[in-house]
Amino acid sequence: MRTSRRQRRQFLMSKYSDVMAYLRPLGLTNMDTFEGRVSIQKMVYILRQYGADLKFGYSWYAHGPYSPDLTKTLFNPSPGEKVVVKEPTNEQLVIMNDVRNFLGSDFFSVDALELIASLIYLINNGREEGLTSKSKVNDFLKNKKPHFSNEEIEAAWEKIQRAGKWDNEIADLKKN
Repeated sequence: MRTSRRQRRQFLMSKYSDVMAYLRPLGLTNMDTFEGRVSIQKMVYILRQYGADLKFGYSWYAHGPYSPDLTKTLFNPSPGEKVVVKEPTNEQLVIMNDVRNFLGSDFFSVDALELIASLIYLINNGREEGLTSKSKVNDFLKNKKPHFSNEEIEAAWEKIQRAGKWDNEIADLKKN
C-alpha cells in the first residue's frame, strides 16, 4: 500500500511537532550553532531512553549517538509544520522532569550530554561492536573521545548506574 504525499507530510509533521513538544519546554531550540545541534541530538536520544515516543533511529557518529532522520526532520519542515505547536502531555512532562532530574547540572553542558548519551548508547549497543565489558567500553570511549578524562567518564558511569534504568545492560557488561 503506497502512502500519499499528504500522508507522508502528516507523518513528518507529526514527527516535527512531537519532538518540538519536548524541545520547546526544555529550551532546546537553538539549531543555529553546532553546540545547539549536538545538545538536541543527545537530548532526544536520552528522552527516548526515558520513554519518549520519538521515532528516530540512532547510530554511532563522531559525537556519539546521531540520528540523520532527526536532523532532516528539524531542518526541513514544511512551512505548515513549523506553525503546528503541540503542548506537552502530562506523560511528556513527567518524562522531561525525569530527564532533568537524571541530568541535574549536566543538562546545561553540551560536553556532559555528549558523554552521557555516548556512554548510554555504548551500554545499550556496544556488544554488537565487541564492547562486552566496562573496560572495553571505556577504552573505546577514550579512543573516540580523548578530550574526556578518566574522572569524567567514571562520573558519567556513576550517574547512569544511580539512575537504575540500565541495570540489566550494565550487569551484562560486568559478567565479562
